[in-house]
Amino acid sequence: MPPKFDPKSPENASLISLFQSLGLAEKSATELVRQPKSGVAFKSLVDEFQLTDKKYDEKTASALVKLSASGGKLGPAEKGFIVKKIESGDIKSTDQVAAAVKYTEGNPAGTPINEDEFNKACGVGIEITAGQLPELLKSYVSSLPSPPENWASLGAVLGGIRSGASDLKWANAGEVKFSLETIFTELFGTKESANAAAKAQAASAKSKPAAKPKAVETSSSAEASSSTSPVIPTNIFKEGFLSDFHKPGANPQVNPKLKEQHLDFTKGLVYTRFPPEPNGYLHIGHVKAIMIDFGYAKFHGGRTYLRFDDTNPEAEEGRFFQSILETVRWLGFEPWKITYSSDNFDQLYQWAVELTRRGKAYVCTCSAEKMKEDRGMGKGHPVPCEHRDRPVEESLREFEKMKNGEYPEQGAALRMKMDLTSGNPYMWDMVAYRVKMAPHHRTGDKWKIYPTYDFTHCLCDSIENISHSLCTVEFIPARESYEWLCDALEVYKARQYEFARLNLQGTFLSKRKIAKLVTKKLVKDWDDPRLYTIIALRRRGIPPGALLSFVSELGVTTSESVTEIKRFESSIRSYLEESAPRLMMVLNPVKLIIENVPNDYRVPVQVPLHPKVPSMGTVETSFTKEVYIDAEDFREVDSPDYFRLAPGKSVGLFKAPFPVTCTSYTKDPVTGQVTEIRCKLEDGGNVKKAKAYIQWVNVPESIKIEEVRYFKPLFKSDPPPADFESDIDPDSLEVYKNAVIEPAFYELAKKAISDARKESEERTKKAQAESAPTDSNEHKPIAGSEAAKHMEDEPVVTAEQLVGMENIRFQGMRLAYFAVDRESRIGCLDEGEGVKPGKKAGDKIVLNRIVSLKEDSGKKA
Repeated sequence: MPPKFDPKSPENASLISLFQSLGLAEKSATELVRQPKSGVAFKSLVDEFQLTDKKYDEKTASALVKLSASGGKLGPAEKGFIVKKIESGDIKSTDQVAAAVKYTEGNPAGTPINEDEFNKACGVGIEITAGQLPELLKSYVSSLPSPPENWASLGAVLGGIRSGASDLKWANAGEVKFSLETIFTELFGTKESANAAAKAQAASAKSKPAAKPKAVETSSSAEASSSTSPVIPTNIFKEGFLSDFHKPGANPQVNPKLKEQHLDFTKGLVYTRFPPEPNGYLHIGHVKAIMIDFGYAKFHGGRTYLRFDDTNPEAEEGRFFQSILETVRWLGFEPWKITYSSDNFDQLYQWAVELTRRGKAYVCTCSAEKMKEDRGMGKGHPVPCEHRDRPVEESLREFEKMKNGEYPEQGAALRMKMDLTSGNPYMWDMVAYRVKMAPHHRTGDKWKIYPTYDFTHCLCDSIENISHSLCTVEFIPARESYEWLCDALEVYKARQYEFARLNLQGTFLSKRKIAKLVTKKLVKDWDDPRLYTIIALRRRGIPPGALLSFVSELGVTTSESVTEIKRFESSIRSYLEESAPRLMMVLNPVKLIIENVPNDYRVPVQVPLHPKVPSMGTVETSFTKEVYIDAEDFREVDSPDYFRLAPGKSVGLFKAPFPVTCTSYTKDPVTGQVTEIRCKLEDGGNVKKAKAYIQWVNVPESIKIEEVRYFKPLFKSDPPPADFESDIDPDSLEVYKNAVIEPAFYELAKKAISDARKESEERTKKAQAESAPTDSNEHKPIAGSEAAKHMEDEPVVTAEQLVGMENIRFQGMRLAYFAVDRESRIGCLDEGEGVKPGKKAGDKIVLNRIVSLKEDSGKKA
């Protein structure tokens, strides 16, 4: 990994403070300094044009940052011209800056800039308000040679606006997208209903005419909700940043033969890799990386390695290897091959020796402090190490001594002899090998030296013939050293591309901080649903397809940003709206007794599993003399703006044959809470239609839920402060222990798990058939190593790892979306298909709220 970034070090803190004073938000300023090359470029622009004492708004400051990053080829006059345009407010957005740089780069050297042409090319003076957008967009859409046919055309229309000649390209991108979605809704209905109709049509085309849907047996959408094979969105690979990459083999090599050898292996296919360090559980930020690494190759018919970057012998734990594989597969992807960086330790050592023989590496015995001092203390101006010019043979002997354990830890290091004149700190003689006496998880005590990330990463990419090495933007400055090392050894060189990380507001993803929360029992474990590790999101019940959809909606760029939690939850909610079946559930039950019906009154009621997706089918329940309703659906004192149950007032019970009118109620004399409501069934003539309908569960067949867990933000502050342990919100977990649910729950649960198991078995068989062939000795840990002692921790593809209690998802009507927690026990799930599901001795149902329902202004009325 790159050297650890410390925002509080004097040099970094000084730069962050400067960038904030210029107008950048603290988060943006910190991320800029985190990337040395980008931070240096912006600082150079500030110094060159004497901007240190200027005060800008955040938008202007961001435009200047964009200029510093993209205007490296411009001369001082051209760059200064754009700076003035930004300061004057003529150029406001980063898109305008990109257009300005492109225009000035094409302007003949020494020729004055034609300001009129420049303004036209950069959209200067064009102001399009949100109010003007609807009519302008309607006009644009109507002028297209091929009008949009459905929601699938949205991406192409947006892409056409962005890349075309229309003035709309200069409007606020978010407002354009919102207005265009409104137009599409007018043309094609809501996206959800359009998707549901398409699914229903596809299901209808594939199936023969059938009888009326019964229960969950024909539930295509319920299968989608419990699916272990999420649909992989492809729009991010068709347009934008990820659509402009080179074709396999087109990346330049120092020797043409390397290209030939690469293509001979890959046959022109895309090869990518996902290289996590197995020292912790993956978090939501990795969802984006996994989707890009695996999805890009899948989209192009290529292959992806799951490579465990296990070069740090002190960090790995066996449990993390299997967890990472399970997470990748749960998200819908299959590794073509599982590899380990440690598999290549012998080859990497030989290359280190060869690099030294070529005079491009040397052994340094300076202290860590002296090495940091020579490298400029992070401020620049590095000086040569005193060992830099030691004879090659001497460095080879010293390296051999390092290998044999004759140096203590930090007593010596093999450093690459790079370019101290470069402005990039990654070229200042980075360490290739360091001494570590700790045994390795897989290689035992064979090695006393271990390669660094900066030495290992690019060479493993070379060994595996990676065509596209995809990583996050903090590795932009590392690209130069990556390419230098491959060329210095004359080995195949992959092309590195960088994308912005996924950052979420109001939480942190640091493994160290999460470990502290777990150790101090401030959360239950790494999968506590209040966290944003992927295993926590899975336990909470968020479908893998919803996470992929969220990443797709955000898009992929190189610009860092922070996404609000409410946007994340809105995306999850939209996904579940289309796929989750509905069940009647009561969170705080109070008994409602219908006085004017006999004790054995029972009326069968068909309840749809999804009101907008008829193909999902129905479940049957019984309307009885006694039912439970939610305590919040009754008031002792009525009001004109209240439409649910109150004394003397009527309300509809969802799908029940008639409304009921409250005649009386009983209260607990101690607590004052209503314990029983008595009603009359309005089954006579001229019954008025109810103004509101509420959910209910019949008392005789109600299913008790042990716990319903509502999760809220873990921290009181946003972002969490440095002393985050004291900022835990004690109300971040709310537990309800009296909830009940209708008996169809068991039927739905058994169907969901049964379908998930079948699907996962089929998918696993296919994955095993399509994976790379391996021999029995490949990737085996060395005898005596921890991995060899605990072979049960070796990552293995199984069908079981895709299925869990969280596959049972549904909407509790008018409450929220829920999933079954792993602590639950449901006996009927393991019974045969012919056995009717129902309650068994020892059952325990625990539900997790996945996400709330959309805000409904009339719900509380």
